[in-house]
Amino acid sequence: MPTTPTDATPGPTPLQPEGEERPPPGTRTMAGVRWALVALMAVVAAGAWVHHLGDGGGGGAATGAAFLCPMHPQIVADQKGECPICGMDLVPAAGRAGAPAAPAGGTAQHAHEQAPGQGAAADAAPARYTCPMHPEFTTDDPTARCPECHMKLVPVARPAAATPPGLVPVELSADRVQLVGMRIATAVRAQLEPTIRSVGYVTTAETGLVSVSARYGGWIEELAANQTGQLVERDEVLAAIYSPDALNAQQVYLNAVKWSGQKGIAAGGQPVAGDLERDARLRLELLGVSRQDIEALAASGQPLRALRLRSPVRGHLVRRSATKGNFVAAGTELFQIADLSTVWVLVDVYEGDIPRLHVGQKARFELKAYRGRAFTGKVGFIYPALAAGSRTLQARVELRNPSLELRPGMFGDVTLELGASEALVIPSEALVDTGDHQYVFVDRGGGRFEPRLVKAGWSGDGRTAVLEGLAEGERVVTTANFLLDSESRLRAAVEGFAATPKAAGAATP
Repeated sequence: MPTTPTDATPGPTPLQPEGEERPPPGTRTMAGVRWALVALMAVVAAGAWVHHLGDGGGGGAATGAAFLCPMHPQIVADQKGECPICGMDLVPAAGRAGAPAAPAGGTAQHAHEQAPGQGAAADAAPARYTCPMHPEFTTDDPTARCPECHMKLVPVARPAAATPPGLVPVELSADRVQLVGMRIATAVRAQLEPTIRSVGYVTTAETGLVSVSARYGGWIEELAANQTGQLVERDEVLAAIYSPDALNAQQVYLNAVKWSGQKGIAAGGQPVAGDLERDARLRLELLGVSRQDIEALAASGQPLRALRLRSPVRGHLVRRSATKGNFVAAGTELFQIADLSTVWVLVDVYEGDIPRLHVGQKARFELKAYRGRAFTGKVGFIYPALAAGSRTLQARVELRNPSLELRPGMFGDVTLELGASEALVIPSEALVDTGDHQYVFVDRGGGRFEPRLVKAGWSGDGRTAVLEGLAEGERVVTTANFLLDSESRLRAAVEGFAATPKAAGAATP
């Protein structure tokens, strides 16, 4: 008789295939609970996100409606205003999903729009503003408008700070900073009077050189000026020369005076002779006979054995080739006289300073012979070619010398004034110039000093203009630069050694 299955002896149901088992009791219940938890977490996350958006991502909606720039949607503010980039009026941000929220207190700008190199120290410096359409116009006033198009000005982007090769920032303790006596100066805009300093020497002015020669051949019978360097006055007798040609010219003149029946000099002191006398007198003048010698000849009625050669100017004999008893041909230079009341100072200017040099610049000449005293003049001429050996260009400074204090051959220091101009200046001792690079150490605060590449300009009065690499208001180190440079190079070398693969491999067993 067939047995009926009971609850005590469970067996496969008619619908269950043979060999499969039923899932444990409660499995479906746990699956439902699991999915309920997942749904609950999703609801919680969505609520948190909605709450975040309701707060405006940090204050946008909490303070009211947001406003943004139509041309620059990244510019968002909590109140009406103007775009700091293009100057356009901000419009309400209603309906703009995903618009960035403005921080409390005004406009917001993305971090990537900040000018490179602007840190804590750079932000402390007054910003420069320029016009987007006319970048040549700059000012320090953020409220100003462009004088050409009346657009709102935008900040000038500062260039990224460049670090000199082989140097890294240095951190020093306050005790060490005080121990080395470090001093700090601030880069400021000021009137700078740049100068060019060089050396120069005194030479005779070429315009004051006079060559004295006889216009007739003869023999030197008397020599009054017989010493080089001798001071001679104007019309002073230098030598007496016997010349047959000059003697014949004198005799012709005396005969012309005799034939005219007059002495050749009227009561008023003017010659009144006839044509023969005028022709004979002109011949003597062309031979270089002075007026006073011609008058003495006419008064005596006797020819002079030796005609006197006189000095045409007052000056010093710088060269003498005349010797008593020598025969000289017509046109031979016998004396060279220099007028030293005005002298020249030739200045050597280096090739890099040539663009700053021009005629008319004021010059100051100082010598060791007159300490504490300076002679002033102006640049009168710039020579067209450089000296092949020294690669320098000579400029000529003209100086008055009435007391003969400046003597040819003297050397001294020359300072050429370039005129005052406004620039960003620092003390000259703050600049480190290696020949290849120019840099300063910027004080970043808290004992941290950063080496910074700069482009230096002209110098004057112990200050140097900085054309690039430094902002107004930044602080630079003026003393102990050698210590900072050595410390920076040492740390750069240590960091470079530690970063090499060899050093890293050595530390690994």
